[in-house]
Amino acid sequence: MGANGSHANGSTQSDAGQRWKTIGTVGEIQVIQLKSFKSPNKLPEESRTPNRIYAIFNKDGKDVKGIAKYGADGKKLWEIHTTDHDNLGPHYHLWKDGRPVQVIDSNGKKRNKAYALDDYKKSILDKVRNYGN
Repeated sequence: MGANGSHANGSTQSDAGQRWKTIGTVGEIQVIQLKSFKSPNKLPEESRTPNRIYAIFNKDGKDVKGIAKYGADGKKLWEIHTTDHDNLGPHYHLWKDGRPVQVIDSNGKKRNKAYALDDYKKSILDKVRNYGN
C-alpha cells in the first residue's frame, strides 16, 4: 500500500513506518486504518504511491474521519474533514509543500483555512461513507 507514514523520498527509517494497512477500496480510494489503535487516528502526511486518495474512519467506525488526495510527489494536496469548522459541516483544507495552507484570522492567529466541499469532494465523501453498505 503506499501509506506507511514514511517520507515520499522512500525513507522507511522512522518509527512511523508501516503504521497503516489497507482494509478496502472504493473505486480509486483506498480505505486505511492504523495497525495500532493506540496511535493518533490520522491520515499519513505523505504517500509513497503518487496520485493516491486515502480515507480513514473514526476509531469507532461510525463515520469517516478524513480523506486526503496526494499528488505526483506524494505530498498531500487537500484533506477532507467531517468535523464542523466555520459552520461548513464537512469541509476541506488545501495543502502545499507538505503543510496545510494557513491564513490569518480576524484575531490575528494563524489557522488552517477551511473550504466548503465542491461536488467532486462531496461525491468522494459519499462513496466512502457508503463503504461496506
